[in-house]
Amino acid sequence: MAFARPEIQPSHTFRYRYRRASLRRPLVLMAAAGTVLVAACGDNGTTSPQAAGTPKDGGTMTFLLQSEARGLDPFTASYNNVVDGNRMAAIYDELVWADPNTGTVHPQLAESLLPKEPTAKVWMLTLRSDVKFTDGTPLDANAVKVNWDRHADPKVQSQQNAAAAGLDTEVVDDTHLQITLPERNANFDRMVATQLTYIASPKCIASQKCAENPVGAGPFMLNPGNWHKGKSLTLDRNPTYFKKGAPYLDHVVFKVDPDPGHAVGELKAGRADATSTIDPMVVAQARDGGLGTVSVILSGGQMISFNTSSGPFADPDARRAVANALSADAINQQIFDGTGAVAHGIFSSSSPVANDQLQQPNNNPDEAARLFAKVTANGSKPLTATMIIPNAPNTVKVAQYIQQTLAKYPGVKLNVETLDVPTFITRSNIERRFEVKIDQIWLPDPEPILVGFLRGDSFSNCCFYKNPAVDQALITARTTIDNTVRRDAYTQVQIALNRDVPFWVYQEAIGTAVFAPRITGVSLHSDGVALFDRIGLRR
Repeated sequence: MAFARPEIQPSHTFRYRYRRASLRRPLVLMAAAGTVLVAACGDNGTTSPQAAGTPKDGGTMTFLLQSEARGLDPFTASYNNVVDGNRMAAIYDELVWADPNTGTVHPQLAESLLPKEPTAKVWMLTLRSDVKFTDGTPLDANAVKVNWDRHADPKVQSQQNAAAAGLDTEVVDDTHLQITLPERNANFDRMVATQLTYIASPKCIASQKCAENPVGAGPFMLNPGNWHKGKSLTLDRNPTYFKKGAPYLDHVVFKVDPDPGHAVGELKAGRADATSTIDPMVVAQARDGGLGTVSVILSGGQMISFNTSSGPFADPDARRAVANALSADAINQQIFDGTGAVAHGIFSSSSPVANDQLQQPNNNPDEAARLFAKVTANGSKPLTATMIIPNAPNTVKVAQYIQQTLAKYPGVKLNVETLDVPTFITRSNIERRFEVKIDQIWLPDPEPILVGFLRGDSFSNCCFYKNPAVDQALITARTTIDNTVRRDAYTQVQIALNRDVPFWVYQEAIGTAVFAPRITGVSLHSDGVALFDRIGLRR
């Protein structure tokens, strides 16, 4: 059940209860912002075969993913559903998780996470007393502190640094951790659910081998010799998992196939049982092929992100020129056969915080020509840039469209550098070496990811973007309990982004789990990551 709020709380709650056609928009991780494979789309909801059901005990499920993990510790991995999110959930389980349908935060390894006073600056995490890591050590308050302190250490370069930085944590006793935030945050529980929820054994962290030999308290565990990089990762049932009767499966095999176009054929042929995708064409093929789907509608989406601090795109006119030259509808039609959802900005068209009257620059060739002529001095001072992209088929096609479109303008040349996914993540998110890149962010709710993505002092800032007015609007939206004030604050963010164009979104994002008829108990959290304690083979 969802966490109750404390008695000191007034009649309104700290959680924002927005609904869109009975679907409340939750917070998703993106894991870390910035990892991208393909565009997202599809209709919200579940299709036959139905996901709900109690699995039988035993068996093996093969889960298809598009990329290999850089590492399996909470500090190296990317929490996106199509990258490492499902691996992390299986190995570590969740302290707390956010329901994609209601946005409410639920306990898992924790018993509760609640503000201690009305300002929501001091919180208390209460842990279960019966949870142990697979190395036998307890998952206690000190273990959480060790993990969060490591995320906060800038030398670690954790993708969750922005969430942990500034937290003052105090171990009260084995099951209680008091957290004092650097600033009040009515959505801190949501931040934990998406960015700080995976906890590794302190012994494993101390060994400095956790990326290769992870030790968690989740429903499954990695035994020696079961990770064949680039091919498969086999996890075995955790015999000491705290939930009696769970998990249902004996083994989960994560199989790597970099081409999302293979997914439906692999599932129909019985060589795989489930996959996560943000590719609208895969979702359409899956539904046509009689496979089950469960989708989570998100804001954000697939985009191109600019380095706004140096290089050719430090000039905002250059960024505006690119945005006006490109057409989100053309990308959807030419590359995704019209199956995608065309984006008009950072917020989904159905988001309760979106201002539908505001739309980002798009498909205005005359304005693009005027701006490019200004930037290149009528072609005499060429604008040359390199775009980095992850090596996925549809992403390559999007890059080709962008390259060919910009080549029509005198003095403009875009080079494309295609990288394998782990290398792309390193260049994009860790080293942050790019002039422009294909990027993405998934936001069922703006909190908390958008603050890290846009705030000027954030390590995970998408584009080296600095705008004090945007910073203030994000904090206003984070701390208010007035829905109108919150929406108005995000309107100010939209206005600034449409003017400054630190990125340009071309596809709305929908995270979808696709599964074979023999799979049941499919339940999603975050951006579409499965809850592995309840998934298994149909009876």
